[in-house]
Amino acid sequence: MSTNSQDQEIDLRQIGNGIKNFFKGIVNNIFDLIFFVKKKIIIIGILFVIGVALAYMVDSKTYNHEISVIPNFGSNEYLYKKIEQIDTKLREEDEAFFKELGIKNYEDVISVEIEAFPAIYNFVNNRDQQNNFELIKLMAEDGDIDKIMKDVITSKNYYHHKISIQTKGMFEEKEFILPLLKYLNSNPYFEVQQKVYQKNLADKITLNDSLINQIDKLIVLLSSNNSSGTISISEKNSIPELVEKKDRLIAEKQYLLTNENIFDKIIKEESSIINIRDYKPLLLNNKILFPLILILVYLISYSLLNTYKNQEARIKN
Repeated sequence: MSTNSQDQEIDLRQIGNGIKNFFKGIVNNIFDLIFFVKKKIIIIGILFVIGVALAYMVDSKTYNHEISVIPNFGSNEYLYKKIEQIDTKLREEDEAFFKELGIKNYEDVISVEIEAFPAIYNFVNNRDQQNNFELIKLMAEDGDIDKIMKDVITSKNYYHHKISIQTKGMFEEKEFILPLLKYLNSNPYFEVQQKVYQKNLADKITLNDSLINQIDKLIVLLSSNNSSGTISISEKNSIPELVEKKDRLIAEKQYLLTNENIFDKIIKEESSIINIRDYKPLLLNNKILFPLILILVYLISYSLLNTYKNQEARIKN
């Protein structure tokens, strides 16, 4: 029994010494690094300055620009294909293409992308496409509604879309955004669709105005009969119905007038924000990253060189 307890005490003592030596080694390594940095502070400082200088030489200020647009007349797929084409032309550095568009400094444009605003409620409640709600219900039965909302095919048919442009340096609206929108709005097929839509809207607004005038005359007529006591019960009950019908026609007219303003372009610009400075996270900033890489390379090289010298001395001995 005494032998077993002595063996256990020895094992525990060895484990304790191992843990103690492990932490002692960590502390020693930390202080070795501190004293090494203190010893080589001038070299490390020079490397840091060189890294920052390199970062300033390589870095260029990046800016983001956003255009909120509404594709009209079923031009959603057309819009996405055109943006994809423009981004491809940027990568190909097709000078002739951008010259034709009236864009001079295209080489300073990094990328052009488009995405839909995830406005599922506008998509479902679209008055011009009333079957959207049934479509979403049907699709949701077989899958996750969140995935359906983010699905590329579904999101292309949303009402609002955002064109994102990234450039090296600041840009004026006339330098890129206006030529881009002009290009997107130049399509013979959709130009014909636009004229048809606008004519239908104008005809509908004229018809609504005519119906509203007729209802006004009927209400005046029925009201005058009511004051003279010659109005029948059915005529008296029809006055609130006429007022309700007039309200619906006025609401529809307001909706049509709003659409008339939106339908003046194939791709309607809703709003645009330009020259938003793109700030990278601290660790991804080249002014921090470059000096750290240079210092790390120096430390690794110094350590490998010392290891090589020690091994060489060991072999000689």
